[in-house]
Amino acid sequence: MSDPDPGRRDSARAAEEQSLDLVQRLVMSTIVWVVFGFLTVALAAYLAVRGEADLGRERALGLWVMTGVIGIVAAVATLVINRRKPWHPLVLLGLLPLVISAAWIL
Repeated sequence: MSDPDPGRRDSARAAEEQSLDLVQRLVMSTIVWVVFGFLTVALAAYLAVRGEADLGRERALGLWVMTGVIGIVAAVATLVINRRKPWHPLVLLGLLPLVISAAWIL
């Protein structure tokens, strides 16, 4: 017995694969932002609260710069996962913890 509408079945399969791909990209993006985001925010918070007193000025500034680097890596990874160019303007969101903690560091 043959399928009465093979085109419809192929269309449904393509829609399902596209939906699965979207969910996979969203899950991976969330994992990247949770892992890298937690690291970046924790580092920025530590630097804001105790950084210069515990580490000294030079080391605190070095870790502060690393906060920005890790944030940019997280933003670029998320953009690449979602098939966007790594130099998209949204990459600047990775610098948000750096900018917020600048008041306590500088």
